[in-house]
Amino acid sequence: MMNDVAGQPVVGARAWRSADFRSPSDWLTEIDGSVVAILADAAAELPADPHRWVDVDAAALLRPDVADALRHAGDDLWDGKGFFWLRGLPADDPELLRRIFWVIGNNLGEPVMQNARGQVLSEVTDRFAGAERGVDTRGYESNDELRFHCDGGDSIGLACVRPAPTGGENGLVSLAAIYNELLDHHPEHLAVLERGFPLYARKEEGGDASTHGKVNQRRIPVFGWVRSRISTWLNIKLAELAADMSGVPLTAAEQAALTCLEGIAERDDVKLTAHSQPGDVVWVNNLAVMHRRAKYEDDPDPSRRRLLYRMWLNRRDPQLVIPEHAALRAGIRGPERTIGAMSVENVTADVMISSPGSGSSNSTAR
Repeated sequence: MMNDVAGQPVVGARAWRSADFRSPSDWLTEIDGSVVAILADAAAELPADPHRWVDVDAAALLRPDVADALRHAGDDLWDGKGFFWLRGLPADDPELLRRIFWVIGNNLGEPVMQNARGQVLSEVTDRFAGAERGVDTRGYESNDELRFHCDGGDSIGLACVRPAPTGGENGLVSLAAIYNELLDHHPEHLAVLERGFPLYARKEEGGDASTHGKVNQRRIPVFGWVRSRISTWLNIKLAELAADMSGVPLTAAEQAALTCLEGIAERDDVKLTAHSQPGDVVWVNNLAVMHRRAKYEDDPDPSRRRLLYRMWLNRRDPQLVIPEHAALRAGIRGPERTIGAMSVENVTADVMISSPGSGSSNSTAR
């Protein structure tokens, strides 16, 4: 049982630092060919028509031993270090990888809509050919640097089909470890971070092109406590955009706190930096770990451009967090739940799924 106390260090696997990992085997799980074959057999049981994927109990498709192994990995995601990284899935068959990704995700939790199109599985690729984007463009649809942030839902998952030829490395960092570092060396910033920040909600596409998203004035604490457990969440860019778009700049204390926190997050002994390889799948607990992505340069050949699949998940037995963090689980309202990523040539053909959507119509995430 966790027994976190405000003003005391967080202990256990949640407060990891990259310096704690002696080798990649401490955080990376290689999947052998026999397990890939079992996952592929389960994925083949999904209907040919993705309209019907949500009508299938994906957990029942897997052999019990593999399902148990996934649940064990899920324990580490939800209650351990807050992420797990799989390597060795079949990137040479993008459609098979997409199906396996869906099976794995549905064994870990419940898919959540992640954009205004209602997608529960989407493509991560540069849709702007490197052109400068506006404040309402979602970061995962560009080649921009994405600074440390958390997303919507309890977890984000990414499956790599093709990495960028240059750049695009990923970073992960434990918010519990950052709290401990602040407590030990920069306690003057904790009160500001516990008060939190308003967030900017991107409008996404559609509607009046002359208008922007909105600023949600409810402050989202970076750190909070509920029933002897620390509760964490932060999106640095959206906190800064809220100040810019509202015309109410960050105070000197707020700016100093964010600058200090980001500086800690970027330290090589604190963050884990890694490059996704074809066939890698990583799941990150948004209520424990922030993630980032470096800017990348893409291949001019559309068939070789960087491409990942993305899911947001909610835990079926959600952990206890403060109300402000619980509200971020809702996802983003779309017209209906959809599955994107139908074209490996980066042309998304949305396939409509029958279940109704829920959540917010604006995006307070990447």
